[in-house]
Amino acid sequence: MVCKTCGAIINDGDTICKNCGDIVKVAADKKVSLGKDSSADNGFSRQAEKFGGVIVKERRSRFLSGVDPKMMSIVLVALIFAAFVLVFFVYDRKRTTVKLKGFEVTLPASMRSVDDQSFEVMDSDECKSYANTELEFTYVIYDVETIIPELSNQPATNNVDALMEYYEGKDKLATLESDFTDELNEAFSDQLKDYDLVEKDSGLLKFRYKDTTMTENYVEMHIEVVGEKVYQFSVLCSDGRREKLDKTFSEIYKSLKLDK
Repeated sequence: MVCKTCGAIINDGDTICKNCGDIVKVAADKKVSLGKDSSADNGFSRQAEKFGGVIVKERRSRFLSGVDPKMMSIVLVALIFAAFVLVFFVYDRKRTTVKLKGFEVTLPASMRSVDDQSFEVMDSDECKSYANTELEFTYVIYDVETIIPELSNQPATNNVDALMEYYEGKDKLATLESDFTDELNEAFSDQLKDYDLVEKDSGLLKFRYKDTTMTENYVEMHIEVVGEKVYQFSVLCSDGRREKLDKTFSEIYKSLKLDK
């Protein structure tokens, strides 16, 4: 400590400055107490009063304070699930029109392109499939000359045998929808496991079969001949969901519009 009068150093415990004789004033120790009457909050309040009398009030949470946390969790999970179901319900019923090679079709918006050539029975111009968790739509486009080779070359007028073959091919073209439906029925009965024919007509083929996972599938297939192309359309679902998806099958086939 230093004397405030002369600046000489004063030892601890001295009451008089040995240099100038001035009396040393020792300040009493100050202790801070955080007892009941002098809490940190009260200290803050007293300090606040020095700056304009600011009053700090404790805020207590009252909203949902009486609700059971477990019940709140259950309600929250239920609301999230309900929102998910609503979004899925709306999205599942949304439709989109797809413009493809030579035709357009309206499909559920949830369907995406997949790699599946299960129903391609010979070389085709194009084969594509679209699927979601419930059904699959496939189209295969064949050139008429691939199915009826007699039409591939138009012979000279002096080649009688070739001319006869060519006109036989023309005759086959007139009944191609019916004949090709019969050929598909024979091909699928040989290639698919547990093939079961449901209905067959000119340009229409309905059947059941089991895939590699032994799931029984139901297929509705339509055949249309337009110009030099043969279109083979099919919609597939598990046989157990056939009745539920019957309306969707019908909507897809009604939406088909071929370029003619």
